[in-house]
Amino acid sequence: MPSVSTLRSLFALLTLVASSAAFALSPPPPPPKPLPPVAPPMPRFIVPDASQPLTLQRVQVQATLAGAQAQTRIELVVHNPNPRQLEATLEFPLDAGQSVVGFALDIRGEMVSAVPVPKDKGRQVFDDISRRRVDPALLERTAGNNFKLRIYPVPPNGERRVMLQLAETLQPDPQGRMQYRLPLNFGQPMGQFEGRFDLRGGKPQVSGALAGVETFSHGDETSLRLQRRNWQPREALALSWTASGGDSVIVQEHLGQVYAYAEIAAAEGTRGATRLPRELNLVWDASGSGAERDHAREFALLDALLSAARDVRVQLTVARDAAEPVRVFDVRGGDWQPLRRTLQQLPYDGASSPAAWYAGLAAAPPGSGTMSLLFSDGLATWPDLGGLPPAGPVFTVNAASRADLPRLRRLAEAGGARLLDLTRMGTASAFTALTRPGLQVLDVKGDGVEGIEDVVIESLHPENGRLAIATRLTVVTGRLLVTLIDGQGRRSQRRIELKAPTESPPSDEATLPLAARRWAELRIAELSAEQQRNRAQIRRLGEQFRLLSAETSLIVLDELADYVRYEIAPPTATLRAAYRQSLAQRGATRQADRERHIDSLVQRFKQRQAWWAQEFPRGPVETPPVAVAESRPAAPAPVRPSIAQPAAPIALREPPPAPVAAPAPPPLAQMLTPSAAPALESVAVTGLRRAREEDAGTTAAPASIALRAWEPDAAYARRLREASDAERYAIYLDERPGYLSSTAFFIDAAEIFFAKGQQALAVRVLSNLAEMELENRHILRILAYRLQQAGQTPLAVPLLERVRELAPDEPQSSRDLALALAATQPQRALDLLWDVASRPWDGRFADIDLIALTELNALAARTPKLDLSRVDARLRQNLPLDLRAVLTWDADNTDIDLWVTDPDGEKAYYAHRLTRQGGAMSRDFTGGYGPEEFSLRRAKPGRYEVRVQFYGHSQQLVSPYTTLMLWLATGFGTGAQKDERVVLRLSGRGDQVLVGSFEVEGRAGGAAK
Repeated sequence: MPSVSTLRSLFALLTLVASSAAFALSPPPPPPKPLPPVAPPMPRFIVPDASQPLTLQRVQVQATLAGAQAQTRIELVVHNPNPRQLEATLEFPLDAGQSVVGFALDIRGEMVSAVPVPKDKGRQVFDDISRRRVDPALLERTAGNNFKLRIYPVPPNGERRVMLQLAETLQPDPQGRMQYRLPLNFGQPMGQFEGRFDLRGGKPQVSGALAGVETFSHGDETSLRLQRRNWQPREALALSWTASGGDSVIVQEHLGQVYAYAEIAAAEGTRGATRLPRELNLVWDASGSGAERDHAREFALLDALLSAARDVRVQLTVARDAAEPVRVFDVRGGDWQPLRRTLQQLPYDGASSPAAWYAGLAAAPPGSGTMSLLFSDGLATWPDLGGLPPAGPVFTVNAASRADLPRLRRLAEAGGARLLDLTRMGTASAFTALTRPGLQVLDVKGDGVEGIEDVVIESLHPENGRLAIATRLTVVTGRLLVTLIDGQGRRSQRRIELKAPTESPPSDEATLPLAARRWAELRIAELSAEQQRNRAQIRRLGEQFRLLSAETSLIVLDELADYVRYEIAPPTATLRAAYRQSLAQRGATRQADRERHIDSLVQRFKQRQAWWAQEFPRGPVETPPVAVAESRPAAPAPVRPSIAQPAAPIALREPPPAPVAAPAPPPLAQMLTPSAAPALESVAVTGLRRAREEDAGTTAAPASIALRAWEPDAAYARRLREASDAERYAIYLDERPGYLSSTAFFIDAAEIFFAKGQQALAVRVLSNLAEMELENRHILRILAYRLQQAGQTPLAVPLLERVRELAPDEPQSSRDLALALAATQPQRALDLLWDVASRPWDGRFADIDLIALTELNALAARTPKLDLSRVDARLRQNLPLDLRAVLTWDADNTDIDLWVTDPDGEKAYYAHRLTRQGGAMSRDFTGGYGPEEFSLRRAKPGRYEVRVQFYGHSQQLVSPYTTLMLWLATGFGTGAQKDERVVLRLSGRGDQVLVGSFEVEGRAGGAAK
């Protein structure tokens, strides 16, 4: 939404459209028939790894209603009937105007309030603490007005209690009655429900699930009480009452700053003449989330518009991850049935890209007079790759309970049009707003006095006859001057008196007055229209006012040590004093930690140099290879034992379980035989000299990579493979409804479309992953990996940028992005790899720093003139390789292994990390996402087979499958480097698969030693 200081120019744009010859002036048509109320959004519990669903033992609701304000407290008691502890997730959308202002979790029988935290840190802290089996809870905003509450743990056969506080600024209906609704259909009965609703200054009318409520009156207050057992309401609890008219102004102080919030009665008054289009540019968002929109309301609005306009040329653009070609419909006499049938038959599939919207809207040149309509929920889930919004006016239409209204409002009002929210306005009101210009705000500012700052307005247009405005005051008294213009171009002004309170009640961080809250909410909504640009401001406001936003979450921690460990200020003054004291003692250790980490990396890099400089035998094997027995560290669950290599090469199989954990493995350098391992310092020097000599005049052995085609064997996959190109998408749409939450289905289906050469459809099918679980970094990683494999790196990069924003504490996030940027932004890629190499990470990510350093040096060797000044001089040496294989996967806390078998039948794997010819396997990853790396400097001729083995996981997964990405490279770190990537999935513990192979030819100039 534009700043109010620039609003004066908007009316000129609207007037230009209204006066165009493409519109016909006519009397208004009869009002359309009213539609039933929009179904409210429903909350849902998600516990994917539970054999029995969680149950709601008790739900208590207490609401206080006064004027246009509602405060609701909801307490839930959740029971886990399973014999093991679980993580529970509650997903719920909120209506426009609703916000979460409080959240608490029971810790050892006491309710502990949540504190604000940056969103990425909140997710990191929750995951870290839940691994330690203690009590965190996290509430975060995902996209639009959707929220996710994560609770861990819900004990086996036990309960957890959680409390949410909601605040809402209610809007009156066209009859002037306030409407309060609370959906409570959790998809299961509530064992016990207790509700109390206190209304001040009004006579209530109840409907929906509140029918039969007990009513008690005392003066101007009315209390409604409802108790039920084993109750599952199918409708929302609904309450309405007559609202008083006139302006409402609240001025309050909060922590030394004065805020004012005003709701101004702004009746539309005289509207302009009805202007109906002769041409209509219609952009229809048909992405997957579009299926949740109320299409009956959308069609009702189109019916009213086209029936009134009668003869209209309609240009239809269907938008998903990309815009489809324009289809033209000529409506005659108001008959738009061919267009309606086309819209009714559209499949809702794929992600939603703003660039696709803009491409469709650009079909009408600015100033042409064509009316442009965008029907969408505004939830952008696909990279727009630099798409620009149109210059002309666009009416945005929303009919979804889950929506990004700030984005839609910004797009509409920036061009002089407006948002038509069909969830809050009827067809007749929306039609009138679309065809008859009404009252709008031109400007809002202080009236002749300094000290009125940061004025924000919810919308430039009255919503249900009211305008919401908030500001900050630095003076005792002041006035707001609101300049309005009606549909006939007549201007008027309203002055709003503001007076700071002479005495303010005690205020603290936990008590947020209404005026301060509304100013912060409106300011965050304004900034959220361009979220990427304003992320830091949104985060600061969310933390300052303890509000959920796109950049802040609310978290509850178990004990003071956790607040100190993660540097999160605790909720009470007593805890904060102890927190500050403990925090001061931690500051001095950070630099020392980083220095110790660099020293450790230098030592490990010397060991890698020693391995790289060592000459290994590559001639015929006279005796079977004997493995060096190696102990294996304990995995989170399940645990594999140590394995000794048998005398003959072994078949790939899962080792038998062992009951005890083993010590950590030795460094790779210690696995060299005493006679073969010179001193590390001399090896490092020799390696540097030899690297310079060989890089100057030697090339890698000729080698090729063969990837095994990934062919899923599910029934739907067989149907898709056997279908003709013309029928394949229809078969996919037939199967799709049964797999809406399955990442495997969309990956498998996309794989088949790719294999059949249907690239655009393959990308559309794959893009559904972006719509599945909003802001799930695991799913976004899968999607980016597969796009890279398909050569769609420009699309993968923004997704990996988002993963890094969501999980900056996971080194894989920066490494994945660096590898994707290496070809186009090598300097940034190098800097990201250095961040991975130089930072101390959680112990779960052992040796990823060394792998990133290897990739950094290879990138620097292939790309001259990069700035290496940040890189420690002791760590600058390229170590080129004949063969390299790197395995990563999408699921945290998961144990997957990389196995490589050489031409002699010898296997490199977690318990046999160094082969006879020098093939080296990195340390084992059992609790993260990888990577695991196989490296071979000198490859003897023959075939090398690459396999992966899945051992198990210790987390709840969004899918029963684990998705892998394997990167195979020949000539790594040289100008002749060739890369191949493959994405595949494993279905469960013990699953193994042959992924690919290297075929190495004999070296020119002599046989291998």
